[in-house]
Amino acid sequence: MKKFIVKYRSSILLVTGTLLVILSLCLVLYDKIELLKSNVFDEVQQEKDRENNKENEVDNSLVVDAETEYVDEEDISTNTAALEEQSKKAQQEQSKIQKEYIGYLEIKKVNLKQGLVSKKSYYNNVNYNIQMISTSDYPDKNLGNTILAAHSGGGYISFFKNLYKLSLGDEAKIYYKNYVYTYKIVNIYNVPKTGKVVINRNVRKTCLTLITCTYKSKTEQTVYILELTSKVKDGGNK
Repeated sequence: MKKFIVKYRSSILLVTGTLLVILSLCLVLYDKIELLKSNVFDEVQQEKDRENNKENEVDNSLVVDAETEYVDEEDISTNTAALEEQSKKAQQEQSKIQKEYIGYLEIKKVNLKQGLVSKKSYYNNVNYNIQMISTSDYPDKNLGNTILAAHSGGGYISFFKNLYKLSLGDEAKIYYKNYVYTYKIVNIYNVPKTGKVVINRNVRKTCLTLITCTYKSKTEQTVYILELTSKVKDGGNK
């Protein structure tokens, strides 16, 4: 055995050295792989965090014109005479308004079912009908926001008079272009009545926003934010 070792000493040393080099390379390579895995994991986690942040991203920059009124029945003959006159005109124009309907808003909880006209219609005004705000999207736009405003309180044109009865989780539907869009209320908040309303909604969701004067208030407006939960073919049972 001793003779064998002496005879092949150089070969044994070469093989041993080679094995040690290979082992060292393996250790270095292992460390690099672990580092790479760690970096990849960190990047994946960061991407998840970015997605989560986007999911919770809120559009605080959209400000819309939305001038609504709370029409108290007791005030109609005095403070809101002009508005009552508009209400009478709306009743007289009802047949013309109906011919321009492009869809319907339905909220069963408050027994509301009212037609909607296009943004370009003469009757797209809170003094004639539910108004679709000029910056609003139509319901079929993905990630869009359909923004509707109407009067509350008493009077013929107070289409949103019962919205104050709504709560988080309640539903509203829009019938538009042979589809039924169902939305769920996710936020309700009040803002000062200045003629401008800031829309706080998730920009990663398709939304419906309803704006009206706050119940029993002449100084605030209430904003209802709803998110789309389903879109199905309209069976024709409006």
